[in-house]
Amino acid sequence: MCFSAEASLGVAAALLPAGAYAVAAARRKDRRYLPLAAIPVLFGVQQLCEAGVWAGLDRGDPEAARAASVGFLFFALAVWPAWVPVAVATVESDGRKRAAFLALAAAGVLVGCVYYLPVAAADGRGLNPAVVGHSVRYDLPAGPGAAWVWPAVYLVTVAGPLLLSSDRRLRPLGFAVLLSAGIAYVAFREAFASVWCFLAAVLSSYLVYGLYRHPSGVSASAGPAPVL
Repeated sequence: MCFSAEASLGVAAALLPAGAYAVAAARRKDRRYLPLAAIPVLFGVQQLCEAGVWAGLDRGDPEAARAASVGFLFFALAVWPAWVPVAVATVESDGRKRAAFLALAAAGVLVGCVYYLPVAAADGRGLNPAVVGHSVRYDLPAGPGAAWVWPAVYLVTVAGPLLLSSDRRLRPLGFAVLLSAGIAYVAFREAFASVWCFLAAVLSSYLVYGLYRHPSGVSASAGPAPVL
């Protein structure tokens, strides 16, 4: 699998209009789904940022690549670990699960503070994005404590709510997110952030399909699961 500016632009070109449809469908059918519907749009913008990283690297312009990296990592490190649990909590019918998902969102905000604030404060200096094995590697700060702690917290915040949601239609996406993380880690460890976000962006199209199938005015937990 080869990644490039064209690959990122292609995913963005597909996700932005598809995400716009998902947002419109959520507004029409069930407004609780608006935060979930926005995820493909946000991934589209993130992929545009990574296309900017590729363009900067291709031109031999490290400053442009670092500036685009700051935008890409804003989504990777600050947005997703907080947005996903909040979005799932918004559609959750079980009060205890909703509270747990919001607690995970708070943990996600902490992850963003640990990883993204140093990046933003330094204006991307120290990231030094580079192409490794046809993917982009970012020299991210390690964060305090054991090397596995914060990545584990991150994974729980983005996959846990999807897997545990009372809306059973979100659970396949949670499993797919875990699987994509494993694939990215095993096959593209040095460029894990770039590859996993790319795979997750593609997976977010499942939300567009789910909103297409979601009946108007019917609770997600009571509605029929879509046939994939």
